[in-house]
Amino acid sequence: MAIAGTAEARHEHPVRQGVTTRAVIFGLGLSVAVNLLANTMRYVQHGSYMAISLIPMGDLLLFLVSILICAALARWFGRRFVLAPPEWITIFGMGLISAMGPTYGISGYLVSQMVAPYYFATPENRWSEFLHPHLPGWLISTDEQRSITMFFEGLPNGMSIPWHDWWGPLLWWFVFIAVLGFACVCVSVILHRQWADHEKLVYPALTPVLEMANRSGTGARVLPEFMKGKAFWAGFGLTSGVFWLNMVHWFYPAFPKVMNTRMNYVWDLLPKQYPPFCIYLSVFVICFSYFANLEVLFSIWFFDVLYMIEAGLLNRLGVVATSPHYGSGPYNLTSYKFQTAGAFAALVVWWLWISRGHLRQVFRKAFRPGGSALDDSREWISYRTAVLGLVVCIVYIVAWLSRIGIEPGMILVLTPAMFIAYVGVAKVVADSGLVYVDPPAVAWDYALFALGGAHRLNPSTNAASSLLPFTVNHPRSFALPMIAQVNRLGDFIPEGKRRFFWGIFGAFMVGTVVSTLHTVWLAYTMGGYNFQPNWLILHEGEWNYGLAVDALRNPRPILAVEYWLFLAGVVIMTALNVMRYRLPRWRLHPVGFALSGTIFARLESLTLLVAWLIKFLMLRIGGTAFYRRSLPFFIGILTAYIIAVIAGTVVDAIWFPNSGHRVHSWH
Repeated sequence: MAIAGTAEARHEHPVRQGVTTRAVIFGLGLSVAVNLLANTMRYVQHGSYMAISLIPMGDLLLFLVSILICAALARWFGRRFVLAPPEWITIFGMGLISAMGPTYGISGYLVSQMVAPYYFATPENRWSEFLHPHLPGWLISTDEQRSITMFFEGLPNGMSIPWHDWWGPLLWWFVFIAVLGFACVCVSVILHRQWADHEKLVYPALTPVLEMANRSGTGARVLPEFMKGKAFWAGFGLTSGVFWLNMVHWFYPAFPKVMNTRMNYVWDLLPKQYPPFCIYLSVFVICFSYFANLEVLFSIWFFDVLYMIEAGLLNRLGVVATSPHYGSGPYNLTSYKFQTAGAFAALVVWWLWISRGHLRQVFRKAFRPGGSALDDSREWISYRTAVLGLVVCIVYIVAWLSRIGIEPGMILVLTPAMFIAYVGVAKVVADSGLVYVDPPAVAWDYALFALGGAHRLNPSTNAASSLLPFTVNHPRSFALPMIAQVNRLGDFIPEGKRRFFWGIFGAFMVGTVVSTLHTVWLAYTMGGYNFQPNWLILHEGEWNYGLAVDALRNPRPILAVEYWLFLAGVVIMTALNVMRYRLPRWRLHPVGFALSGTIFARLESLTLLVAWLIKFLMLRIGGTAFYRRSLPFFIGILTAYIIAVIAGTVVDAIWFPNSGHRVHSWH
């Protein structure tokens, strides 16, 4: 009995309930690795996307590899290699927020905006006449020393990277990004208890992650505890078979290719003026959305169908409601977008209205700590720090926007519009579990709508719009959706919340700085043009500056029909919210209407319908207990998917260098 007891004690979890120093160091190392991996896969290997979803593949991949290695080491060499669940949560959270840095997070947009305006200027596009006089020289390089030319064409032999042309502008950008990131932290802290405690949002996308962290292994077996049971291995085997057979096809094209677990094509079932059905099925999306609310899953598909019908009817009536294939994307100024933008704004305002009691208590706690019973000891920072910090950040943001040339009236509208978009996407993700979300309109769109159009702005303001895509106008709402997810992870760490905050914010800045410097280094080392095929570095900046010049040369007013559509979106969204709260049996979730027509809602609607059908049948046939027992099956599917991405990455690096296969993508 003594021997058995000793063996049992040897494999039990160490008692670490808080954020340990080794977890923070581990998390910082993983943060650096996530950024280097994501950049290399996009710019060099041209393989899977590692940092485009709100639960980034690069973080999942390295998190799983770390758990597997530590589980094996703990089995062979003892419990000093066992990490407790709070430590794994810390590590994953730091990797998650650091993934905001590479490629389609911050650095890809940032570098593209810095290198494009002078390099791509030609006599034909007249950028030197319309754009250059309004660009702040302290943020953009003019290429006087050919530093941008060498960025695209590569350095001559023996020449060092001209970092002196980058340090000044990058320093200003990094300070602004840090301030904006801290503002997002403050907003998340202010709203977190309302979402997690009062509204009881379940943050479905975190369910698989928490399962892995909580059952990461005790040293009793070589594999982690979550990797056992018939249900897990059934899901693992089902998914693995498809991917491994398809990898054989890479080497032997004559070998039949199995239908991939990521299908993507369109079906023009309706007449030409109507958007097509998107036949897109993603195993990755199902693994997270399966844990979401049934109403959310069904509503996104339902309103996507309504979107196709309404947009097609508007097109037939002569209103250019939508482009045929991509719906109303973040920068697609089509008329239907204004209806969805109105609905999205109304939904965020509704959410803030129902939070008014909590917000009142937060501000009372911030300015009169004894006047509120609200407890902020569980938060990353105190409510006083959050409120005052947000005020200071907003002051800096306003000053920065003014310094780059935006007129005061635009700033007055743009700043709250930015937080409307940020908060909306963050809560949608917390409520729905969607790992791909884009708002129907970014802050600049809302501000243009409020002011009447680009023709009401001065030239410097229109030109400054080209500098905002990766911050104020970020298509994924910058860092707030990820910060809100990490804030929820912090609820599962009993001690050390303040240390957790510093680890998270440090990982955010590490990701931003490392990914940016690595991108610049890669471009000078191999030549930016060799990033092909890559839209982000080579064309994103050129496209955005082109839009700014179009706004300067041909400023577009907001049409009357677009105001009516915006108002219709507000009215319909208000009605949906009232019916949801007043009618107990109402099953349509407002989020579906708020996202209708956006790119990711279009692409994901069929996948979400499949997830809804699977979950609906499980609940009807086996009840809640059977649904809960199905968790290992979907963890097995997700684990197999991640390992397939790892295998594809290794195979590409060895046998298909610089021409990789996208096992994991966004479409």
